[in-house]
Amino acid sequence: MNDSRGVDRRILRTRVMISEAFLKILPQKSFTEISVVDIVEQANINRSTFYAHFLDKDDLLNSMVNAKFQLLEQLLAERNAHLENLPSFNEPDPIFAVLFEHILEHDEFYRVMVLINPAGNFNSRLNEVIREMFLDRISQLGMEQKEVPLDILLDHISFSTIGIIHKWLADSKVYSPHYMALQLTRIALLGTYKAMGASV
Repeated sequence: MNDSRGVDRRILRTRVMISEAFLKILPQKSFTEISVVDIVEQANINRSTFYAHFLDKDDLLNSMVNAKFQLLEQLLAERNAHLENLPSFNEPDPIFAVLFEHILEHDEFYRVMVLINPAGNFNSRLNEVIREMFLDRISQLGMEQKEVPLDILLDHISFSTIGIIHKWLADSKVYSPHYMALQLTRIALLGTYKAMGASV
């Protein structure tokens, strides 16, 4: 049992080391230009070690992205498990709170993936994750969505959220995750025109 746990920890450490090396290279070279040799040299391992864990750089990138999204979904499920009402004006929506906290905790990964977007489809995948989060919210609270077509509503929420995340990361996260989550919650509760001060 102890030997097995030791092996598992070594495997995890090696995979983390390879992933961290890859993230360091991505801001310096385009994804298409990066080779496995670049990654193993940065990680200070041999090629056989790399191929013991990943098929190629695409497999490495997909593994990294999938792991982060699985973690995000797990965190949201834990925080959101007992939500029975809409969030209040003075507390951030758990979806926004978890999202911004998670991004801050994995800052280097998200700065590379969102700002550089090396594989070309990361933002699309993040968009789908956010859409699913809010679609689950609508189902969970039993809300009857009638005023705006559902696909347009979900697109608005997901694309605007990704835009805010992009700007937050580009501006070196001037505001805290709690502050960002609270402001997006307030905009969602008020609606755009009321947030601008209009009486509707």
